[in-house]
Amino acid sequence: MTRILATDYDGTLKYAQKVMPEDLQAIQRWKEAGNLFVIVTGRSMESIKRQSDLYQLPVDYFVTNNGGMVFDSKGKELYGSHLDTVTSLDLMYIAKEIEGVCSYVVNDGYYRHRIIVNPELEEKRYLDLDPDISEEEIMDSGKYAQIVISMVETSLAVSLAEQINSNFGDIVVAYANNFVVDIVPKGTSKALGLDFVCEFEDINEKDVYTIGDSYNDIPLMEYGLNGACMSTALEDVKEHALKEYDSIHDMIMDIL
Repeated sequence: MTRILATDYDGTLKYAQKVMPEDLQAIQRWKEAGNLFVIVTGRSMESIKRQSDLYQLPVDYFVTNNGGMVFDSKGKELYGSHLDTVTSLDLMYIAKEIEGVCSYVVNDGYYRHRIIVNPELEEKRYLDLDPDISEEEIMDSGKYAQIVISMVETSLAVSLAEQINSNFGDIVVAYANNFVVDIVPKGTSKALGLDFVCEFEDINEKDVYTIGDSYNDIPLMEYGLNGACMSTALEDVKEHALKEYDSIHDMIMDIL
């Protein structure tokens, strides 16, 4: 019987700035037992593929953009969705007018491009992502799979996500994800992307194990019957999980 372990990346598989050796060893054991390993992230494919290569992660499927895109282990696109162009442009303009915004990042489905809004604020998320094209080029591209607004404080990200959902909720969904707000097409979630993988592999929900740590992971943790969270998650996030673990290693040792 093949099972799936679907994990968030930042704050879950990767914490303290790295992937722990014991977690990687546990994932290899999980794979050797004939199971599948899926990363479900808010990152772009470009970004998570670089991380996967760095740590030599044995990933079977990548669910990126908070469920908006799905790729196989070789980076072939299996599923994709994109934002409405007019709404995307509105959100970019709004990002430049909101207090506490450091930058915003536009994801075209695979690659991402960063625009600095206020260089005087301390950037928490995109310290290593330098702008590579102009804002005008981004706005002329017309292809937006996800927009991420980077804030100086977590509380501001939560508040902005609520405002976007209130004002644009018929078109998009915004997820507070630590210091950023991830904005994707309405109906998109980490659960949606994972469900595509499960149908693709013909695996029942009861054989799927999920884990995350932040607000955008709630749909992932609520998917199926085996949702878990990291012990470092906020209390209101933990309310959506059935189990709590200190690490991916601990989770795998529990379910193998």
